[in-house]
Amino acid sequence: MLKAHWRFISRIERVFDNLLIVLAFLLAYYLRDDFLFFANEIALPFPQELKSLARVEDYLLVLGVALPLYNAFLSLLGAYRSMRFSKVLQLLRITVMASALVFLCQGSVLFLLKLDLSRSYVAIFCILCAIFHFSLRILVLMLLRFLRVRGKNFRNVLLVGTGPQARTLYLEIAAQPELGIRVQGFSRIDASQSAPSHVYDLPARVIADSTSFEKALKKHAIDEVLFTDVVASFAKVQELAKIAVEEGVRVTLAADFFSLEIFKSDISYFGETPLIHYTPSPGGEDSAALIVKRAMDLALSATMIVVLSPLLLAAAIAIKLDNPGPIFFRQKRVGLNGRTFVLMKFRSMVIEAEEMLEGLRAQNEMSGPVFKIRNDPRITRVGRFLRRYSIDELPQLLNVLMGDMSLVGPRPPLPDEVTLYMRKQRKRLSMRPGLTCTWQVSGRNEIPDFDEWARLDLEYIDNWSLGRDVYLLLKTVPAVLSGSGAS
Repeated sequence: MLKAHWRFISRIERVFDNLLIVLAFLLAYYLRDDFLFFANEIALPFPQELKSLARVEDYLLVLGVALPLYNAFLSLLGAYRSMRFSKVLQLLRITVMASALVFLCQGSVLFLLKLDLSRSYVAIFCILCAIFHFSLRILVLMLLRFLRVRGKNFRNVLLVGTGPQARTLYLEIAAQPELGIRVQGFSRIDASQSAPSHVYDLPARVIADSTSFEKALKKHAIDEVLFTDVVASFAKVQELAKIAVEEGVRVTLAADFFSLEIFKSDISYFGETPLIHYTPSPGGEDSAALIVKRAMDLALSATMIVVLSPLLLAAAIAIKLDNPGPIFFRQKRVGLNGRTFVLMKFRSMVIEAEEMLEGLRAQNEMSGPVFKIRNDPRITRVGRFLRRYSIDELPQLLNVLMGDMSLVGPRPPLPDEVTLYMRKQRKRLSMRPGLTCTWQVSGRNEIPDFDEWARLDLEYIDNWSLGRDVYLLLKTVPAVLSGSGAS
C-alpha cells in the first residue's frame, strides 16, 4: 500500500515537473531582460547580452531538448524515489545537478548546431527549472512530513533482535517522527532467549519471539520487519523471514556483517542467488550517477576538442618548430582496476627524456613512488609554457572520449609506480583516472608528499558525487589560467 502511495506521488511529480519546465521556458523568455537588469543592479557575475531575443518559436528547440533531458537526469539522480529518508540538501543537490547537466547539454547542442540563440536565456531557463523543481519537492516533503507527524501515511515496523544494533535503530527512528515509521516493539529471534540476559536496555517492550512471531504480525498490522544483529542467528532469521514474506510483509535486514571501512554495499541477483556487494568506489559501472558522469565526460570532452582546436593546432606547430621529434608523447599508464592504456600528451620534453631519467632520480622532490623535480632539464622551451598552463594535458580529451579516462578522477600512474603502492593506496585505481583532480586544483607544486596526494584522491573517492565533479571542473579553470595547477 505504501509503495502504491509513493508511485502515485512520483507520477504526480513527473507531471508537475514537465509543466514547470514549460512555465520556466515561457517566464525565461518574457522576463529575460528584467532578470538581466536585476542581475546587473546587484552585480551578479551573469553574462549580459544586449541583443533582443528571437521569436519564441525559434526557442522551441530548447524546450524540446530540455523535456527529455530533465526527465532522464531527474530519474537517474533519484528525484522520483521515496522521500521518506530524504534531506533538504539532498533534494537541492539533485535539482541543481539536473539543471547543470541540462545546461551543459543545451550549450553543447547549440554550439555543435551553430545556432545563434541567447546563452543567457538558456541559463535563466535552467536556473528557473532548478528553483521550480526544488520548490516542488520541498512542498511535497513538507506535506508528507506534516501528515506523518499527525499519524497519516505511517509504516508499522517490528524490530527483530534485542541487541545493541536493534536499540540504536529504534532510537534513530524515534528521533525522526517525520519519517512516519512506528516501531511497534521488539521480537526476540529465539524463544529460548531469556529477557534479562539478552535484552540490551531496550527502550520499548518485547512483543514477540519466534513462537509468537506470526501472531504479532497480524495483531499489530506490521508493514515491515527489520532484522538486526543477525550474524549469530542466520538459520532462525531465515525461518522468521519466510513467515513474514508469506504474510505479505516486507522484510529488511540490517546487514552489518563486517566492520569494514568501505564506501557502500549493494545487492543484486545472479539467477535466483542474491549477492551482497561491498565496493570501494561509488557503485558499479552501471550505477545511475556513474552513467551520468560518463555522459558528461562524452559531451564536454567532444565540445572542448572542437572549441579548443585552434589552440591544439597552435601547440602542435610550436612543438614541431621548437624541437625535433614527434608532436605527441604516448606512455603506458594504469587505469580503472589496474587496466593499462596509452595516455596521450603533447610532447614537452626532449626525445631522450626516458634515457635521462635514471641520472636525475637523486634530485626527486616527491616522496613515495612518484618522480618530479621543479626545474627538470629535460623540458623544452615550448614544453615549459605548455606545462605551465596544462596545455600539454589537452590531448587526454581523446582518452576521455575513448573511455580510458574521465574528466575528473585520480591522475593515472605509471605501472612502475603502482608496484610501489601500499595496499591502501591501490584504492586510487577503483575509479577511472581523470584529467583533473583534487590534487591538481590544490596547487600540486605545493604538495611534495605522495601520501598526502594519495589521501586527497582517497578522500575524493570516498565522498564522490556529481556535484563534487562539477565543483572540481569549475575550480580547475582558474588554476589552469593562473598556472598554479602546473608542475
